[in-house]
Amino acid sequence: MLPFFIAAYSVISSSLYFFLPLYLKDGLNFSGSQIGLLYGVLSLNAILVSFPVGVTADRYPARILTRLGLLATALCLWILSGVGRFWPFLLIFWGFGLSLQLFRQSLDILLFKENRPDISRVFGEYNAWRMGGMMLGALVGGMLLYSLDFPLTLKLLALGVLALLFPTARLPRSPGVRSPLLQYGRDFLTRPVLFFAAWLFLFTLHWGAEATSLALFLKNNLSLSPRGIGFYMAGEFAVVGLTAYAYGRFWAGRVKPLHFLSLALLTSGAGHIMMTYPSLSWSFFWRAVHGFGDGLILMEAYTTIARLFHVDRIGGNSSLISLITTLGVFAGSLMFGPLGAHYGYAWPLIISGAISLALLPLAYAGLREG
Repeated sequence: MLPFFIAAYSVISSSLYFFLPLYLKDGLNFSGSQIGLLYGVLSLNAILVSFPVGVTADRYPARILTRLGLLATALCLWILSGVGRFWPFLLIFWGFGLSLQLFRQSLDILLFKENRPDISRVFGEYNAWRMGGMMLGALVGGMLLYSLDFPLTLKLLALGVLALLFPTARLPRSPGVRSPLLQYGRDFLTRPVLFFAAWLFLFTLHWGAEATSLALFLKNNLSLSPRGIGFYMAGEFAVVGLTAYAYGRFWAGRVKPLHFLSLALLTSGAGHIMMTYPSLSWSFFWRAVHGFGDGLILMEAYTTIARLFHVDRIGGNSSLISLITTLGVFAGSLMFGPLGAHYGYAWPLIISGAISLALLPLAYAGLREG
């Protein structure tokens, strides 16, 4: 059931994540700084709850957290459909991000706790379903926005989220193990973990650029409609999903870590920069190249977490890694939201792509030292 639920989560998030800036700018007349702040707060609430959720999932069945996340997500989506002013929208949006984080994080923790010998293949299939959901969400979101208004789309999504409560009974019951809180700190404050966290933070800055600028770039620079944006993004998600599946089935353990990470950073960074040339076919090709790199990084992150941490504390420790990535998205949103509004929506993509390329020497230095 985990692949089904991560696909459902991805449909919800993808339906909103890339299309919401269009509604915020054109429907509610929010500024670039306000949009950046909204996405920054979406990340900030995850920063506040990631570790408590992870430790709770180590001690109690994670599927209880899944149900709480679903209920709160549905409620927030329904309320957001009727809010038009910035500060009330910000408050409810904070609650939405909190509940969605609770839903996703509990699924990841259930996955890590399976601890199977063929875990790389399991990770590949899980993330392939995740990207399949992202692809479907991009198509559904684009079609709904093309046919309906955004508030009605939010209400339909809220009803869909409520319906997900019924199959949660089939989620696995993860065993609870109590570990001292200080042990999580000892696990995290080691050189391999700190290196992993540092480059992951810098890499995820580009997710903040995508959140605040990608849909607006596709609309303004490539003249795509919401439906066109949906098809464009669905193509990339298909590439990411296929990459994750192929990694789990064929590549895991067969490529040297330095070669693997170098290829991932090179394709992700170069693709992000080159996709900004205002030609649809050119941009889509390089977006697919970027998706290949992101798929490799996604799989590297999952397999590294499983390798670095003990299964009894993997909920709390994986949540600390999730916190690091959220900090990267938060910082990227605050940096690139105003930058895109003032200088053009291509520049956040170009600059964040250059940062990914600049991580190549860091990857070399860190892996050389083990």
